[in-house]
Amino acid sequence: MSFELLQQEIIDKDLCEGCGLCAGFCKAITLEDGKPVLTGKCVLTKQGKSCGLCYELCPQAHPESVSKDSLKPLGSASFRTRNKTLLSVASDGGFVTTLLRHLLKTKEYKAAVAVTGEKREPVPLTVTDPKEVKQLGGTRYSPSGVMNEFGSTLREHGPQIVIVGLPCELRGVSRLEQRLGVEVLKIGLFCSNNNKTGDDGKVVKLGSCEHCQDFFGTHADLSCGFAGSEKGWTSVIALTEKGKGVLDSIRKTNLFEAGEVDLEKIERSQVRKSKRELTDPARILRERVLEELETSGESEIEDLAQRLGVRPDDIYYHLLILQLNGDVKSREKDHYSVIWSVA
Repeated sequence: MSFELLQQEIIDKDLCEGCGLCAGFCKAITLEDGKPVLTGKCVLTKQGKSCGLCYELCPQAHPESVSKDSLKPLGSASFRTRNKTLLSVASDGGFVTTLLRHLLKTKEYKAAVAVTGEKREPVPLTVTDPKEVKQLGGTRYSPSGVMNEFGSTLREHGPQIVIVGLPCELRGVSRLEQRLGVEVLKIGLFCSNNNKTGDDGKVVKLGSCEHCQDFFGTHADLSCGFAGSEKGWTSVIALTEKGKGVLDSIRKTNLFEAGEVDLEKIERSQVRKSKRELTDPARILRERVLEELETSGESEIEDLAQRLGVRPDDIYYHLLILQLNGDVKSREKDHYSVIWSVA
């Protein structure tokens, strides 16, 4: 039933961004044409509890409000790589590719996961050899399923890896870290929108982007992009102690030319994106279901449906989400019915 929740609340409502995190950590899910498809048997129970991993990890199922006040960097700098080869394939100052090459060369990290390929047809790639990092140069703001690749790389190499992702993708990675009790190095990319190529060949904004407020990547250790720097340079902000440690370490090398970041420009970009509305139409009914249980006490699905004027199937769907979130619980009344109540 977990995938059914994902299907109804995210995929069918055009909120899926195609990150692939669900497929990366569930053998029953695969990506087909950039969308998750249940191709195996969904594990409904695990040690007496519902699985719920795909829904729990999905960044689109857990939107977050972000404002300019959320931007509290522990350090910042504007960089341009001294490596002419990497600079030639970079979209800005070549910071990310040069950093990845350095981290792999010094063996601080075992592997890096990012994307390569064409601008509108990116493909995920895991790199372990510093010489291969050049393939990752450039910007590709289109769905890639990179988190599916991340899952495979994490299983093979453990948490000593680097993941490069968009703000929404790293929100899912943070949820995974909490679930597994691991930490990877998260490199974020400033993002205004992610795009896809429609059936008519035109480039259109993803539906999920209409409701995303995160420009600078609140869940990144280090976040990078064009805003706040001159053309040909990369703005870099450290958002965690781990990110600050990497930033401080890289300053001591001779890999980059360095300058200052105009944080106000990043804030202005964040303000523009913060104006987008966090839309979750299903949440209104879900709150009504919870309020009804709080008011009326233990209830069966049919009774809740009658009182709220909603189909029983819809009530069941929202009860499952509330149960996954720990808001409600259920018990068997008999072999044919279940009683629901506030947890």
